[in-house]
Amino acid sequence: MGSIYMESLILAKSNLSYWLRQLRKEMALIGPLKGENNDIVFKTVENIHEIILDCPALIPSPKEFIFPQKEDMFRFSKDKVENLRNDKKRLIFGVRSCDISAIILFDRFYGEKFVDDYYMSRRNNTVFISIGCNNPDPTCFCIGLGSGPFLSLGFDIQFSDLGDRYLVEIGSTNGMDIVKKFIHLFSQPKKSDYDDQYEAMLSSQARFEKRINLENARQKILFEKVDDSFWEGVAKRCFECGGCVYECPLCTCFNVIDRKYSETEGIRIREWDTCMFRGFTKMAGNIWPADKKVMRTKRWYFHKLIYYPEQFGKFGCVGCGRCTITCPGRIDMATIAYRLKVGENERKAD
Repeated sequence: MGSIYMESLILAKSNLSYWLRQLRKEMALIGPLKGENNDIVFKTVENIHEIILDCPALIPSPKEFIFPQKEDMFRFSKDKVENLRNDKKRLIFGVRSCDISAIILFDRFYGEKFVDDYYMSRRNNTVFISIGCNNPDPTCFCIGLGSGPFLSLGFDIQFSDLGDRYLVEIGSTNGMDIVKKFIHLFSQPKKSDYDDQYEAMLSSQARFEKRINLENARQKILFEKVDDSFWEGVAKRCFECGGCVYECPLCTCFNVIDRKYSETEGIRIREWDTCMFRGFTKMAGNIWPADKKVMRTKRWYFHKLIYYPEQFGKFGCVGCGRCTITCPGRIDMATIAYRLKVGENERKAD
């Protein structure tokens, strides 16, 4: 994070490896690497040459580094409480624009009305280098939400791949801090560099296979043009696996657990949870506010399409397409939005 700072430079690809090696001396370096079964995931980088930048956009979201799947909050004993807040400095390299857009909303969710110290500690000590998406996946639809494939603001540093070089746009003071120490590696951009970036942006926009307008779905719900029978049909296709929530870069649900090691010592942990699960809203007295699956399924879409825009002025979706790949019931956000649109057209045709 940091105040807005805008400057553009050129970095030759031959200088990238050296720059990252120097930065790794000051902070942990995380990037897209091959994991088990040749899956590409964000991991701590040991060897710079193993970073994979031509990977699909649908690799797991980097949100787990600022909002971990499992996080130790504090240890407690009879005599004291030890805060376990994470202040480690990190650089996360190779992030997609849609994920940066999600992180911007995460910052508002955890940093506005109620400030979450655990989240903000990680966030304030993390710098992101994102790369504009020259080749969107078939399931991507960020272009319809303004969350990609390139951003005009909100990033620390944004790379645009121009072949043998990157156009480096610096959007925050934190981003500038990791550039100015090695400013000799960079050069000033020429008009031809901006022209090449513009061509890359146009080319990327033309490659999107999905053009999803979530506003149509939102308006249809708001004007009560969606029958309960529609949501019942959606719920029947839900396996309650939680995949859509765990893969979504904008889902924020968690549970808090106290684990005792003895009668006087223990640790408090928070871990990802999902509103799709029946027990998520269980209350004292064995009360289940969202007992029926249709209620939970409907609520997830309402949260994304209605409540997020009301609170933040943005949808709770950045069009990354991860739920499309993950959902075995094929009730992902893009599919549901399309079905709502088709239903509207059919009604007009009648």
